[in-house]
Amino acid sequence: MIRRRHRTMSVIPLPSMADIAFLLLIFFITTSILEMEREIPLALPEAISSKTETGKHIRLWINAEGELFFNDRKETLESLFLHARSSALSRPDIRALVNADSSLPYERVNGALEVLRNAGIYNVVLVSRKKAQ
Repeated sequence: MIRRRHRTMSVIPLPSMADIAFLLLIFFITTSILEMEREIPLALPEAISSKTETGKHIRLWINAEGELFFNDRKETLESLFLHARSSALSRPDIRALVNADSSLPYERVNGALEVLRNAGIYNVVLVSRKKAQ
């Protein structure tokens, strides 16, 4: 007599695969690093009208002590020139957003603007906050 083999169908355990996928998702969400803008304490000057800028740009902060921060890194005028020059060479139409403390002397802001201009960044926006009416 010929015996027939009964093949059992292979079953993929879907509930355990879903559990593993869920655990991997939670792992990557909790371990990923989110890029957040650091807060540098500034008292921005006020303006009657304001416009929110979006898009690709670089940020320059100058706090009340005159310290320069370029894209969240503390810089000197010399290193600011090098970083701004490399940014200008990679993207000629780049925009620089300058956040300067309102108590800062104009000479310090002007010095930073000259460095940006010499580095090849001509599209500069001076950031202010909207004046309360």
